[in-house]
Amino acid sequence: MMTIVQILFLFSSALLQSEQTDTLALFHGSRIEKKIALTFDACPSSTHGGFDSSIVQTLVDSGVPATFFLSGKWILKHRREAKMLASVPNFELGNHSYSHPHCMNISDDSVQHELQRTELLLKNISKTSSRLFRPPYAETDGRIKRIAQNLGLVTVMYDLASGDPDSTISRERLVRYVVSHTRNGSIIVMHVNGRGWHTAEALPEIIQSLRHKGFVFIKVSDFLAVHGSANDFSVKKKNR
Repeated sequence: MMTIVQILFLFSSALLQSEQTDTLALFHGSRIEKKIALTFDACPSSTHGGFDSSIVQTLVDSGVPATFFLSGKWILKHRREAKMLASVPNFELGNHSYSHPHCMNISDDSVQHELQRTELLLKNISKTSSRLFRPPYAETDGRIKRIAQNLGLVTVMYDLASGDPDSTISRERLVRYVVSHTRNGSIIVMHVNGRGWHTAEALPEIIQSLRHKGFVFIKVSDFLAVHGSANDFSVKKKNR
C-alpha cells in the first residue's frame, strides 16, 4: 500500500508530465524542490548596450550562482567583461544569438548562423561550448527549437519576467514583484546590460528575501543535470 507521500509524488509527476509538448524548451525546474535560477540577458542595444558591474559584484559577494545569456555583438563590445563572467565558477554563459533578431522572421540558415557565430565567440572566451540558448525577445517556435537542438543547445525560456527593462518600475516594486511571484523551480530573467533600470539596486534585497523564504539558488544547467534534459519534466507552454 502506498504512503501519502508516494501518492503526492506520483500526482505531482503526472501534473508535470501533462505540461509537456513535443518541442524542447525549458521554462522552469521542478515545482517540488525550492530551487530557483537567476538569469541575466546581455542584449546589444544602441541605448542600453553597457555592463552593470554592480549586479555581478552583488552575485559574487552573496555567493549566488547565475546564468548569463550573452549576444555576440555584446561580447564583441565587452570582451573583458565577458571573460570575467566566464572566469567566475558560480556563473555559466549561454547563447543569446548574435545580433538579437526576431528569429521567427528569418530563415533557417540565418538562425543557424546567428547561433553558430555566437558559439564561436563564447568558446573563445570560455574555452568551452555553451549548452544553453535563450531566443531574443523570448520569441520561439518548433522550428527555432529544433535548429538550436541540432546545434546541441537547449532552448531556455523563463517563467518569471522581472520587468526590469521598464523604467517606471521602482526598486521597491521590482523587489516586491519578484519575491512574491517566485515559485519552486522558477527561472527568473533580468538584464545585465543596462536595460535593467533598478536591477542592481533591487538585487541584494531580492536575494535576501528569497533566501529567507527558503529558496536555494542554482544555475540553469543544474536543472538539466538533475533531470537529464528539458524534456524530462518542464517542457511546457509559456505562462501556463
